[in-house]
Amino acid sequence: MDKHILGKQIKQLRLERGLSQEQLSEMIYISPRQMCLIENGNSYPSLDTFIRIAEVLGIDVNKFFRINARENDEFRNSVIDIIKALDRRKLPLVKDLLLAVDAH
Repeated sequence: MDKHILGKQIKQLRLERGLSQEQLSEMIYISPRQMCLIENGNSYPSLDTFIRIAEVLGIDVNKFFRINARENDEFRNSVIDIIKALDRRKLPLVKDLLLAVDAH
């Protein structure tokens, strides 16, 4: 799971429940700094922290993974559809671009 997507999801759920970062961090026994790193996508929560976050926010842990998987599948399929519609002469360029992006 992408750290940035996970962090955004956690932040959105926290805000929907009217909690500050500091309040949530206290409820799950981590520092406000660590909570900030998680929400900004700079750190993954430990498994224990992740479970506590889900419990405090009242969400099934598995929902995080289903949301991400579905979004990735839809995005991946849209990219594949674009590639399928391309003129065959452009495919070598697309391949080179994808390889260049993957190298970074």
